[in-house]
Amino acid sequence: MNHPLPLIRPSHVRLYLLLLQSMFIVLYAFHLVSPLSRMQALGGSAVATLTLLLVTIPRRFIETPWFIGLVTLGNASVLFLTFGASTELWLFGAVVVLLTMASYVPTIIDFSAVSSLLIAEYGLILYRETHLDADTVWALPLLLCLTLAFVSKISTAQAEIQRIVKMEDQPPQHRTQADLLTGLPNRAQFLERLARVVQYVNYNPTFRFAVMFVDLDGFKPINDRLGHKAGDAVLRHVARIFQSCLRQGDLVGRYGGDEFIFLLNQVNHPSEATEVAERVLTRLQAPINVGEPVTVGASIGIAFNTNMNETGEELIRDADQAMYRAKAQGKNRYVLCHPSQDVPASDQIQRWKRMMQLKWY
Repeated sequence: MNHPLPLIRPSHVRLYLLLLQSMFIVLYAFHLVSPLSRMQALGGSAVATLTLLLVTIPRRFIETPWFIGLVTLGNASVLFLTFGASTELWLFGAVVVLLTMASYVPTIIDFSAVSSLLIAEYGLILYRETHLDADTVWALPLLLCLTLAFVSKISTAQAEIQRIVKMEDQPPQHRTQADLLTGLPNRAQFLERLARVVQYVNYNPTFRFAVMFVDLDGFKPINDRLGHKAGDAVLRHVARIFQSCLRQGDLVGRYGGDEFIFLLNQVNHPSEATEVAERVLTRLQAPINVGEPVTVGASIGIAFNTNMNETGEELIRDADQAMYRAKAQGKNRYVLCHPSQDVPASDQIQRWKRMMQLKWY
């Protein structure tokens, strides 16, 4: 089933914000009176600085609450300090432009905070200038209604995006999407889920996740000595251990053979991923009874999503390379991906080129 997606991608947010900023500048500059006062000159410099920031700030910051709040409230402060406040159409329109700019904040809570500060600032200046008489008091309810409309749109978009990437609590309905031996998602299903998370990051650049690639140590001797039946029992037992190590919203799948792969969602700090890896290594130490007690270990590579690995395939490849470094360092350990060690020089160049191209959109 195809799910509708928000129409505005983060790569276009800068263009829309610049368009709104241009509209604000036209309204602001058109009402300046020559010769410029000191306050008007300072205000013009501040607006120019904010515009320059919009043009030059890296893409990963363009949709963050602090930056949009800075631009929106900074413009509002300049506007009110220069002209005061009234319900004249042009000034009210400038406030609406700033409120629209604030709506590009990706979360409802942050948008509510920024818009509330903007409306409160406007209301305070109105009170000081006109004491909110009957002709001006309707300006604030109008802005509040507009804010509620934006909140409705943002909440609808977020609900749709989250529906796309939400982890299903129930087992797969189609056995072709599950590994027949372990019951875990197979490679195809895992890659599909990873692609959805990558797609979600395109619309919410603040979302962070990690891929953890796991290769069992000591599995082949067990499989060769005790037979495939014992090997299958080990894999089923290991799969249950891995599932017990997951946090809410995480996913583990069987990548193939004795290789497993984790998708760790909402990783705000590397320690959140390393805690899962340590949990895996600890729980694998317990003997597995397959007619006789056996043990396996794990070499683990962990890669985090950044602007350097924009596709799921790149992220898996980075985690896989880190896993090989873990094996080279003595096995039964985890290693964090480092581009200088795990990404070939040619790939690094291509990724840097891509980052530089995306930075300006």
